[in-house]
Amino acid sequence: MKNVLPELLRNRSEAERHCWARWVLGSHSDQFLPEMAAAVEQLNQQDPIELGDPVIAPGAYSDDLVVITCKQGQHGVIVDQPLGCRVVLFDWTGQGIAQSDNPQNWQVISEKTECKGELMESAWRQLDMPAEDHYVAFLDDDLCLRTSDINTVLALSRIHHLLAAQPALSLNSPSSREYPWLRQRACTSLHRLPIVENQAPFIRRDLLDLSMPFLVSTKSAYGYDRFALPLCAAELGDWRFAAIDCAPMSHLRPLGSVEQRFSNGLKSKEEELLVRQRLTLAMGFAVNEQDHEQLERAVAS
Repeated sequence: MKNVLPELLRNRSEAERHCWARWVLGSHSDQFLPEMAAAVEQLNQQDPIELGDPVIAPGAYSDDLVVITCKQGQHGVIVDQPLGCRVVLFDWTGQGIAQSDNPQNWQVISEKTECKGELMESAWRQLDMPAEDHYVAFLDDDLCLRTSDINTVLALSRIHHLLAAQPALSLNSPSSREYPWLRQRACTSLHRLPIVENQAPFIRRDLLDLSMPFLVSTKSAYGYDRFALPLCAAELGDWRFAAIDCAPMSHLRPLGSVEQRFSNGLKSKEEELLVRQRLTLAMGFAVNEQDHEQLERAVAS
């Protein structure tokens, strides 16, 4: 079945559309990331993300959904307080989870997947998604954080009207050097981001549904965080992303999927190019048709 993409930014000014087109397809990360960071800093001067509104019992709501990636029940989430939301353990090996490795009796999906993108799409298709004002989180199996941190991220997401959020990276995390804008900052609850990273995104339902078609059939999820989420947030008129500094996370291993070649014959960066091309087409701009068709055939195989 052909993947139907939503239209993006078709009714915006040509200046805004061309700016996003350059960020999405026409520039390198050394260029678009600083420019996107400057853009959200300007947004923050107009509408400070640090200012929120009172919310009664703002933590995890019963219809929020947290998907914890695991290897036969092995993950890094520390249960230090109950979670009032739905939690699903997604065993990416497909070999199942012993009851002794699931003492909380959380719902289990066991399905062999190659990487985060395939897993996210599978969960999105299989699980009942919450209402639009609720959040869905996808946590990697090598993240060390507490259930109290999950409650904190969800609470601040509601108080500060965030479209997407993530725990800040602790300074001892191996990824904190690669992603300096995600590092935990002192003396603040949260700080504004141009992107949230695929490792632990908390995504509001309306943004999730708008952005997921651009991820469909990929294995790695590369490009989803840097391009699909911010562009779709701009379409919704609500580009409000933040790292939660008072709920940091650490990584238990370094990143390892950059050079991996998946069963579709593509590497992560090739899948990222496909995501970028899909977004460019959704804005009404042209891409190299031969390259695009070749990538689409690969992920459809």
